[in-house]
Amino acid sequence: MSKLVKWLIRTACGLVGIVVVLLIAGFCVLNTSWLQEKLLRQATTLLQEKLGTNVQIDSVSIDLLTLDAKLYGLSVDDRQQRKMLRLEFLQADVDVWALLSDKIRVSKASIEGLDAQLFKAPKDSLTPDTVANFQFVIDAFKSQKKKDATAKKVPADSAHKKQLDFAIDKVKIERIGVRFNSDTMSLGKLELLQTHDGHYKGEIEGLRRQWERKNKKGQLVSHDLAVTQIEYYEEDGERLLNLNRVNYKTNNHSPRKNANKPKRGFFDVGHFNIWADLKVAVDRIENGTVHGWLRECTAQDTISGIDIRKLQCEVTANKECMRLEDFQLQQGEGTKLHFVRGDMHFPNKKTGAKFSFFTSTIGGTAILKDISRPFAPVLRNFTLPLNLSVRMEGDAEGLRFRNVVVTRPNGLVNIKGSGFITGLKNKYDLKVHFNIPSAVVKGDEKERIINQFVVRKFMMKQLNALGTLNIVGSFDVLYKLVKFQGRVNTKAGNIGFRFDINALTKYLTGHAEADYLKLGEVMGMPDIGPVTAKADFKFDISKPRTAIMRKKLGGKLPIGEVKAHVDEAKYKFIKVTNLDASIVSNGAIAEGELFTPGKLADISCTFSFTNTNEMQKTKIKPRLRFNIFGTKKTVAERHQEAKEKAARKEQEAKEKAARKEQKAAEKAARKEQEAKEKAARKEQKAKEKAARKEQKAKEKAAKKAAKEAEKAAKEAEKAARKAAKEAAKKATTLVGSGCQPTKTPCCVVVDYQLG
Repeated sequence: MSKLVKWLIRTACGLVGIVVVLLIAGFCVLNTSWLQEKLLRQATTLLQEKLGTNVQIDSVSIDLLTLDAKLYGLSVDDRQQRKMLRLEFLQADVDVWALLSDKIRVSKASIEGLDAQLFKAPKDSLTPDTVANFQFVIDAFKSQKKKDATAKKVPADSAHKKQLDFAIDKVKIERIGVRFNSDTMSLGKLELLQTHDGHYKGEIEGLRRQWERKNKKGQLVSHDLAVTQIEYYEEDGERLLNLNRVNYKTNNHSPRKNANKPKRGFFDVGHFNIWADLKVAVDRIENGTVHGWLRECTAQDTISGIDIRKLQCEVTANKECMRLEDFQLQQGEGTKLHFVRGDMHFPNKKTGAKFSFFTSTIGGTAILKDISRPFAPVLRNFTLPLNLSVRMEGDAEGLRFRNVVVTRPNGLVNIKGSGFITGLKNKYDLKVHFNIPSAVVKGDEKERIINQFVVRKFMMKQLNALGTLNIVGSFDVLYKLVKFQGRVNTKAGNIGFRFDINALTKYLTGHAEADYLKLGEVMGMPDIGPVTAKADFKFDISKPRTAIMRKKLGGKLPIGEVKAHVDEAKYKFIKVTNLDASIVSNGAIAEGELFTPGKLADISCTFSFTNTNEMQKTKIKPRLRFNIFGTKKTVAERHQEAKEKAARKEQEAKEKAARKEQKAAEKAARKEQEAKEKAARKEQKAKEKAARKEQKAKEKAAKKAAKEAEKAAKEAEKAARKAAKEAAKKATTLVGSGCQPTKTPCCVVVDYQLG
């Protein structure tokens, strides 16, 4: 029995050893490159049959002991035989020991050199790519899932398995490029790893996306978004993101909106080039809602003038709305604004919701220079700080401003108002309206504010003489038109006003009324007392037109005209009523007339001045016209006479300028003709000189040729004499040698001998 037991034990051990050897041999065989290449060929064939297109894999390497898989050179074509997908390298390392604890832990995953070319034409396109070129891949695996879903369900008790946990320790992705139609996305490197405390940290480098879209005007706008580096890490329950050197560009391939328009700002959504740095923290993501903070943000576009030095806020957002809290913004050097809360609702076609927003009170300090370059170059010198308070709300059609308060830190300015903006989608429908129930400007703050603008300044002395201004009114901004209306209360009296600035005609027109105004005190002319009057005015604000007049006449006055009617006024101790006045200014001199009709005589006077700051130097010429011997002229006729007189003067000036211009033109023509004649004479002389030079050269060449011919003739003659002499010498030699004379001439003998 003992021998049998021992034999059985030895046999069992042998069998176990054989099984172990066979298992080890099996693993070794499976790990051989020969078998893996064979399996690779079979897998490639199955994929090609499954997808119905060309699939290539250069090589694979699988270690079944360590569950380490590597794939090299995956290539997939689409149904049009175009390269759709190319992958250089893929690796996945699985922790074997974690599988024993029902966990799938990938210790390392790597992807390198992914290039995808994806296409899908719009629905209304006639191109062959009406269906996405990658749809066949989705359909191939979707059909398998449907088959699995329609299969008979396994009883719950037999199908019940413990759910596996999935975790990944390290991911590395490099050199990724994806193209979808005209949109492209590229990634230089992505690294994500899990630290020893279970948190993740990672880094992205060289992320870039480029795309093209048409705007509302039908222009094709190119967009380019690039992020140099993104840092991600987890700390104290927060997910932290640092986005470094973010660059966003747009290009609509057209000139900027302010091209050849110096008064317009550089802000243009079709030409952005913004560089930004951001720091974001997220502490909660649940049920589709994200909560976090924008802790730091700086953004600059040096061309448009956007210069955000600081942007911070708390953010809570989902697909329906977004809430901003503790919002702080600094634009430029001194503009700082903040509000406690702001809500924004996003549009939704399914629910019919439209875009809208509102804010709590926005407060802070604004320096208008900080927004001058992007929006209003006329404010480029406005460095006075303004305290601002306003509540805003709006939608896609317009904005509303409530409880607007603008003050100066020194307390000399206090403006209150409210308003709205409509027609934001079409500049021709744009309308801006503001009501100003109260505006107070004290002391010399009026001049200080006006000096912030780059404009020609008139009647500043008279403005300061008005003292504190209390204004009630409103203004409207329409397409190429600005309207102001209201009333100004001053220590010198009250003035009602209404005026328009027309950007199409380049004229400022308006109307003003005063029920009691100390005109003499304001104008620096103490002999003039309080007046009750109304006036209509029109001034030219076109720079090209006014530049022509100033070049001809000089001067610093505005160019335009004023027509006024004085119901009542005092001059020294004289009280006058029903007085008409007209003033016409050409920029260098302002000429006017005062006229009051009477039963027996019309009293009038003319006056002129060249400087509004020196009105005391006004030249006045009184006139008296009797109506006894002639027909009395009406006020309209007097105005017509003045208008005709001004027209005659203007016509005379034009004729004089035309004659002067004609003389200058004739003088220039004469000079030009003389210059042409002089040039012609000079050219003729040059031609004659060249002809003489050419003739001399020909004569010289002829003389040289004749001289050379004569020399050649002499040399030929000399050679002939020499030859004859030699011939005679030879003939003498022949006779001396015993030759008998014959009847044949010697020359024949000589010729024969020479022959």
